[in-house]
Amino acid sequence: EKSGEKGRTTEQKLGEGEEKSGEKGRKLMLRQLLLLSTSGIKLYSKIFIGEETKQLSGLITAMLDFCEKKTGLPMSYVEMARIGVAIAKDTRRKLICCLIIDKQDGREFGRLIAQMMLEEFVKMYPNARHTDDFSGFNTKISEVIWGSIHPILDALIEKHRGVQLALLTSGDSIKHATHQIDKLGLLANLQALLRVATNIMASQNDLPLSMEIKGQKNRVIISRIERTTFIVACRNSIEERQTNLKVEATAKLLKTVLVIGSNIQDLW
Repeated sequence: EKSGEKGRTTEQKLGEGEEKSGEKGRKLMLRQLLLLSTSGIKLYSKIFIGEETKQLSGLITAMLDFCEKKTGLPMSYVEMARIGVAIAKDTRRKLICCLIIDKQDGREFGRLIAQMMLEEFVKMYPNARHTDDFSGFNTKISEVIWGSIHPILDALIEKHRGVQLALLTSGDSIKHATHQIDKLGLLANLQALLRVATNIMASQNDLPLSMEIKGQKNRVIISRIERTTFIVACRNSIEERQTNLKVEATAKLLKTVLVIGSNIQDLW
């Protein structure tokens, strides 16, 4: 992890903004988003926490080159003691997206958002040149983070055969559902169910965080995440323990998206 600049480690360089800004114990937030060419020319940079790290573009390209030469494989994520660096690369267009996050945000979050940021940047600037004005990309950052809810839920269905349906609701709306459903009927019944659960838990001076409804063949897992409700329908007979672990991991990932998405939205 040595960077070669006065013996400081790569992590010290990437994370030094935390001490400068005095934001230890801060709320979840991205640290920095950087888009650059594979030759190391910076195209776009957005600092969310602390100050911009000097020569970061060169540091990232050097790390990528070193990894590919030593392993023959592209580097997509580096985790250090406090921070993580997620990297997505478009070889054809010679572009790199680097996303610096807190370690607690997780590898899956970092890699997904970095890839989606790169795809959105390419979509918005298909023929990007370093002399172009990329300030318009500021408005896309929050959209990309909120948009990651779709692939997260879709991946839960595609990668685990025990899951039949996954959706996320917020108030009287459905943010995303993996299959067509009766929206009005589901939301009406869900609100009634949550009211009953809230009343029961209130009698014990507590709040409902999750519940499971189990039938002979199927079950439904309902979890409260921030101000949303995460609902998953599963088959009973297929790898129940693995299904539960996957649902829990997805719920954790969704919470990171929801919290960081809300915090970034508050910046604008």
